[in-house]
Formats: sequence, structure tokens, C-alpha cells
Amino acid sequence: MDLACLVCMTLSIGAWFASAERHSVYWNSSNPNFLWDEYTVEVRINDYLDIICPHYTHDEVSQHAAERYVLYMVEREDYEVCKPHSFDQLRWECSRPFAPHAPEKFSEKFQRFTPFTLGKEFKQGESYYYISKPMHHHGQDCLRLRVDVVRHKGSGKNHLDKSKAENTGKNTDGGKATFPANGGVHNPANQFPADDPTVLEPNVQRSVGSSGAQLVSFPPFSSRFICLVGRKHERRFTN
Repeated sequence: MDLACLVCMTLSIGAWFASAERHSVYWNSSNPNFLWDEYTVEVRINDYLDIICPHYTHDEVSQHAAERYVLYMVEREDYEVCKPHSFDQLRWECSRPFAPHAPEKFSEKFQRFTPFTLGKEFKQGESYYYISKPMHHHGQDCLRLRVDVVRHKGSGKNHLDKSKAENTGKNTDGGKATFPANGGVHNPANQFPADDPTVLEPNVQRSVGSSGAQLVSFPPFSSRFICLVGRKHERRFTN
């Protein structure tokens, strides 16, 4: 394989991987998406799900009141009752609400195969379920999320009536529901909109299709065309 074809293949593979999207979910009780029956996010194979944990500055809330969660990846039956049945289902712990500089973030890559023993593998057309239990109190509050791995190349969006979300858990101004102007961190006085990248996490993308860090990949015929042109110039150079 000559150098031109190798470069073409490298560019095509790199563009394909770069087309994966990132979908962010702010895992806290002030996220209005969790108020509805079934908060759902659509992803495709090789996409990432970023879980953004609650985050505060030290003067905003007491240690006791700061939200902390244990997150589990569970089966549908456990999701319905919002109760894990095994310690092995534990996925992450949001245990550092006062982490310096930025909130804790955990990422799930939805890949078909993983080289890691404890890694997760996912299939197109399947749904996966996450629930949490609070560590900051002993109540029964349940936050839960369904992730659908879609087969077609659709926009990675959540199945949520956004008009309802926009009218819930926000300030009221003249009868109109509005978000606070700034949503940088999670705190009682400044509740950020769900799925909105914070200033402290500039690399976290919204969970919509247009926000993924996408690159235009070369179609197969264009890669072959570039390879043919490269070979032609190579022969001309050698002659």
C-alpha cells in the first residue's frame, strides 16, 4: 500500500471517529428533565454520554445539603421500581460536590466491543437504564435516565416535551417561565438549564444532534479518487 492510500485511509478513519457526538446530562434534582415520566436520550454507536455531577462553591450550601448520588446501570425491571438489586450494578459515585475548578464528570462510550474486562458493550436497537440513590439524605428520591441506542443516523436528542420542561423549575416573570440568565454551576440560587454546557466544562456538548463535535468524513469514492491522483503524481515523479 503506497503512502497516498495510507494517508487517505487514515483521514477517513479519523473523520469517522471524530463524528461521534457527546450528550451531556446534569445529574441533579434541579434538572427539570428528571421531573417527567421518562427522561430519554438517543445515542448512536461510538457516541459518549457525559454525566455531570452536582457542583457548588463552599459558600453556597452546607456540606450536609450538597447533593451526592450513587449511580447504577440497571435492568428495565430495576429501572421501573428505581431500585438496584445488586452492588455489581454500581456505575459511578458523584461524591465530590465541592470539587475544585469543575464538577465531577463521568463518561460512557456506547461501543459494540471493549478491550476492558469491566467495560460495557452496547447494541443498536437496545435501551439502557441508569438510576441513582442520594447519599446526602436517606430519602427515596429517584433520578433515572433511559438511553436508546438508535439504528439510524438520527439527531441525538432526548424524548422530552421541551415546552413542559421550560415551564417547570424556573423563575416566573409576568406569567412567563424563564431560565436564569447564567447557568454556570449547580446551586439553589442559580439553577442551570439541563443539557447546557457550563463555562467550567467547555468541552461538554449539548445532547442534540447539531452539537456533536462532527467532522465531514470522506466518502469511499472520494478516498479512492485521492488515492488514484496520488498514484498518478507518484508515477510522474518517479519517471
